[in-house]
Amino acid sequence: MKARVLVVDDERLIRGSLERAFESAGHQAEAADSIAAAGAALGRTRFDLVIADLKLPDGSGLDLVRRIVAESPETKIVVITAHGTVDVAVEAMKLGAFDFVNKPFELDELLTTANNALRAGALERRVAYHDGRDRSRFDADMIPGRSPRMAALEREVAMVAPQPVPVILVVGETGSGKALVARRLHYASARAGGPFVELNAAAIPETLVESELFGHERGAFSDARERKLGLVEAADGGTLFLDEIGDLPAPAQAKLLTFLESFSFRRVGATAMRTVDVRLVAATNRDLSVLVKDGRFRADLFYRLSAITLALPPLRERKEDIAPLVQHFLAGKDVEVPPETMGLFTEYDWPGNVRELKNVIDRGLSLMGQNRVLLPSLLGLEAMPGGAPAGGGNLQWPSVGNEGFREAKERLIASWERDYVTQLLRRAGGNVSKAAREGGLDRVYLHRLIKKYGIANVDE
Repeated sequence: MKARVLVVDDERLIRGSLERAFESAGHQAEAADSIAAAGAALGRTRFDLVIADLKLPDGSGLDLVRRIVAESPETKIVVITAHGTVDVAVEAMKLGAFDFVNKPFELDELLTTANNALRAGALERRVAYHDGRDRSRFDADMIPGRSPRMAALEREVAMVAPQPVPVILVVGETGSGKALVARRLHYASARAGGPFVELNAAAIPETLVESELFGHERGAFSDARERKLGLVEAADGGTLFLDEIGDLPAPAQAKLLTFLESFSFRRVGATAMRTVDVRLVAATNRDLSVLVKDGRFRADLFYRLSAITLALPPLRERKEDIAPLVQHFLAGKDVEVPPETMGLFTEYDWPGNVRELKNVIDRGLSLMGQNRVLLPSLLGLEAMPGGAPAGGGNLQWPSVGNEGFREAKERLIASWERDYVTQLLRRAGGNVSKAAREGGLDRVYLHRLIKKYGIANVDE
C-alpha cells in the first residue's frame, strides 16, 4: 500500500531517518521542520499520514492536529511526544489523532503504529466508497422486475431487514443476485450507516479463513508480522456478507458456529475475547441440507443459519423480468434493442441468470459499431446452452461428434475470439494500434491473433 507521508519534526536527524524509512518501505515521504512548513506542504498535497512532533519551534503540534482534522479529516495523524507529556498526546487523540508514540522511540515501534494508521485509513476509504456507491444503487428498488416472485421477495426483504435479526440465509443459483439481496438487507436496516463487509468463502485458502474472519495478533504464525483486523471486527456495527458459505472448511464452520452463539471471538494468537455487533448474511448456491446429509456441512450450523431463509428464483422462472433488466443495464446508453434481440433474450434459458444477461449485453456493446443497434449476431447466444432463438431453432452447444467436449469448447472460444478481433479492427478502421487500445490488448498479442486467424486488410 503506497502512501503519501509527511514527517513534521524540528530535529533534523529524526526527520531524515523517518523520511528514509518510509521511502524504503515504498511510500512517498516529505519532511517539514515547523508548523508553517507543514502548512505549506498540506496546502500543496493531500497526505495519507502525518507524523508530527507536538513540540515545534513556532507553536504547539495541537494546532497542527486541529488544522489537519478540519481541512483533511481523511488524513491519519500519529503524534510524537516526550516523556511526561502524555496528557498532551491524549488531548491530541481527543482532537482526532490516530495514536501517539513517546520519545525516545524505537523505529520499528513508530513504523508499526504508522502502518496501523494507514491500514485504518485504507479501510475507512474502502467502506466509504462502497457505502456511497451502494447507497446510490440500493436506495431504489432492489433489482428491476415485474414478476410476482420478485415482488414477494422484496416484501420479505422489507419486512426482515429492519428487525433485530442477527443471521439471514440467502439461497439461489449462481448469478441470480444474492449479493444484491444482501446489500438491500443492509441498506434497508438500522445498520445502513455501518460498514458492509463481504468475503467469498470459496476464494480464500483453507489455512487463511480463520485469520480473514477473526484477525490475528503479531507472531500468531510464521507470516504474522503485524496485528491484522479480521472482517468480523471490520463489520462491527454493520453487516458481514459471507458468500459461498457451503464451501466453508470444517474447522472454520466450527469457529463460525461458536462465534454466532455470542458474537464473541478471539483473534488468532490472542487470549482476550472481543464482542461485536454484527449481522451475518450468508449466501449459497448449494443445497446445504444435502451437504449436511453427506457430512460436508455441520447440521448445527445449518440450523443456526437457516432460521430465516430468503430464496431467489432463477431468471428462467421469471421471464417477465428480462425486459426491465435489459433496460436497467442499458440505462444512460444510446442503444436500440430491436424486437428480434428482445425475443432472443426472452427465449433463452439463462443458466447463468442475471449475471449472464449482463455479461452478454456487455459483450454486445463491446462489439457494436456506429449504428448503436444491439443485434442478435453480437450476443454470441447461438453457441450457449438453453433456450431457443426467436423464429425457431434450439440454442445448444454445437455437435461435438467424436472430438469431445474440450475440443468443442476450444472451437467456441476460437470462434468468439476471431469475431471479437474482427469487430475491433472494423471499429478502428483497420488500425492495429488503435484496436489494441480500444480492446485493452497488448499490440503484439493482437498481431499474434490476427496472424493466427488469417485476418487480412488491416493497417499498422
